[in-house]
Amino acid sequence: MFNFNTQIIKLNNNYFTRYYDSGGNGEAVILLHGLALSIEIWGKIIDGLKDKFRVLAFDFPGFGQADKPNVNYDSEFFGEQIIAFMDTLNIENAHLIGSSLGGSTLVRLSKKHQHRMNKIILMAPGGFGRECNIIMRAPSLPLIGYILGTPSYSSNKFSMSLSMADKNNVTHELLETITKYSSMKGYQRAFIRCVKSGIGPFGVKNVESFRECARNIKCDCLIIWGKQDKVFPLFQANIAHELIENSKLAIIENCGHYPHWEQAESFLKYTIDFLKI
Repeated sequence: MFNFNTQIIKLNNNYFTRYYDSGGNGEAVILLHGLALSIEIWGKIIDGLKDKFRVLAFDFPGFGQADKPNVNYDSEFFGEQIIAFMDTLNIENAHLIGSSLGGSTLVRLSKKHQHRMNKIILMAPGGFGRECNIIMRAPSLPLIGYILGTPSYSSNKFSMSLSMADKNNVTHELLETITKYSSMKGYQRAFIRCVKSGIGPFGVKNVESFRECARNIKCDCLIIWGKQDKVFPLFQANIAHELIENSKLAIIENCGHYPHWEQAESFLKYTIDFLKI
């Protein structure tokens, strides 16, 4: 699933994380994973990008093999990690590709750091509407939310099966990886706090301020959405496209919440065509 060499790095904010860097002289492309995942989720598409770009990916602190500090896991925190990663590796600007949480973070980050962004690709980020799958709201419930957010192989299988259009894409190897990292100390705290920072019992929070950030994005942007996404409904893709001035919209058939995993070839075609223009 992910057979690439990775390294552990200390960011300039003193957090340790794991990262992948293909090297080379191409333009930098940084991959930003979604909630509860890790750089392994990019395993199907790195080969298709690394001959054309310098491809980088890292585990957001809180997930994967990164540190899991006792902090507020909100969009400001995750945005700070992107800038810290870029600064630590002396990357002034880059193309940035964000899936779900990664995409939402990019929209918020654009308010202060748009000058660090060349082109951006947003894959089904939450924030363009209140609507989200009811399962996403469960960890935000008072009293019982922490219990409902307890990770296990079976709960991970349920949530990933819900997220993908074809359950056959939820492989044993993927589930083993997710379960391994979700059993680490500090993961559950990070997961619950991350969910609660953006989602409440009645849906996604702070939609208007998120949309305002989107309106102010001026860099070229590609929005990718799976037609069968059950996490954030498809109509939110059209809202995103309307709000972001220089945006293009690609809707991928037979695809749920993770286009880069479920429909890697289609993802690569849209991505390379967009970045190479």
